[in-house]
Amino acid sequence: MRCWYAGSLLSLFLIVGCGDEPTPGPFLGPLPPLTVEQWRQLPVQEKYDESTFDRLREQDSNLQSERVWDKFMKEVVVPERTKDGIPAPGQPAG
Repeated sequence: MRCWYAGSLLSLFLIVGCGDEPTPGPFLGPLPPLTVEQWRQLPVQEKYDESTFDRLREQDSNLQSERVWDKFMKEVVVPERTKDGIPAPGQPAG
């Protein structure tokens, strides 16, 4: 019984911690728009995220047009995906 009690206290201590209040991290807020050059420097995991594409579109008002965005995707994003070794959507890997 004593072993169970000690284990329970240890578990409770690990869950609760030392009693210090957690310090809040810095508030980052929304991320700023991205230039194409900044986008090219991002890690691959972040580069092709939908929110990253939104940031690209925010930077250049011309990219708000669907026609211009589609052209940008074909001329800039698809070649960059190939360079990064990521197949285009619908294409087999390898």
